[in-house]
Amino acid sequence: MAWLKKNTSDKPAKSPSVPQTLKAALNSLDRDSLILDKNSNAVFKTSNVDKLNILRDGKINSEELSALVRVVRRTGVKQEGSFELPRGPIGEGKRELQVSVSMLSDAGLVLIVIDDEGEKQRIDAVRRDFITNISHELKTPITALSLNSDALLEIKSEPDQVVKFANKIKQQAGRLNDLVQEIINLSKLQDADPMAMATEVQILDVVNEAIDQCETNAESRKIMIDLEKADAAKVLGNRDQLVMALHNLIENGINYSAENTHVTVLVEVTDQIVEVTVKDQGIGIAQSDIDRIFERFYRVDPARSRATGGTGLGLSIVKHVAGNHGGEIKVWSVPGIGSTFSLRLPIINIAKKESK
Repeated sequence: MAWLKKNTSDKPAKSPSVPQTLKAALNSLDRDSLILDKNSNAVFKTSNVDKLNILRDGKINSEELSALVRVVRRTGVKQEGSFELPRGPIGEGKRELQVSVSMLSDAGLVLIVIDDEGEKQRIDAVRRDFITNISHELKTPITALSLNSDALLEIKSEPDQVVKFANKIKQQAGRLNDLVQEIINLSKLQDADPMAMATEVQILDVVNEAIDQCETNAESRKIMIDLEKADAAKVLGNRDQLVMALHNLIENGINYSAENTHVTVLVEVTDQIVEVTVKDQGIGIAQSDIDRIFERFYRVDPARSRATGGTGLGLSIVKHVAGNHGGEIKVWSVPGIGSTFSLRLPIINIAKKESK
């Protein structure tokens, strides 16, 4: 290609520039892409590449992908493959990528086209499983509404009984409304990757908003919410989802604690990780339940969940938010003493960002 001639002068060779027409063409595709120079430095990337965790300091952050690039350079033959990348430096969140690697010119430029096929397959599988669970969970409050409505019709001439069954109907309707809202929230988390439209988020703003949302419930239960430590940090992600996750953790602590106790929140930064910890003085969780509490619709104490309006989806939502943001959720608990949940997220390295 005429626009990629080798530098034959005695001056140190510079990486060939990428024409604007090629950049425009790659940016118009519904897939992400990047171009490497002969030293495997990224000289072009589409807007979402940084959010895929595929680059570190401008270099490929995957041994499998690096191996494909080496094969293409050696043979000149296009290569395709798929591999998994962690969403962040911590946690179990993974992203499965399919890539196509090919030579652009004899000047050493290599084009990598990236397709997040694993995300599409994951969404399809989650939807099928989700519909099965929803059918079961919606049946219980709907059946209760029907039975109480029938009873109300039978005793319509007894005012005291009418009030009693009307309150039961109101309670079940409220539970049904909460369940539907949580289903909508979880569905949104599973349908879209928050990092596709990620922004810089100040974590203290998220924590303060979540605490504000829980104040009314805390006051009604005579529980104090204490923010004991508040390190400043920014993360990359979806602000609304992060608020929702922390709201669920704080609300959980309130709902499973006795009156006149405290729910404590701490925000600490260590080794490029921000850790938001929520401690309660509640009933605690048995070790046999710890591994299951993040499952959809799982309840440690079904009777208490019904009394507090719990849907069994709150912690599942927290786990999804953590994994989607390249983080993790940890839990420690002792029955009768209380529980501690820690949401851990990678922070934005401001110093590194400003030096580029």
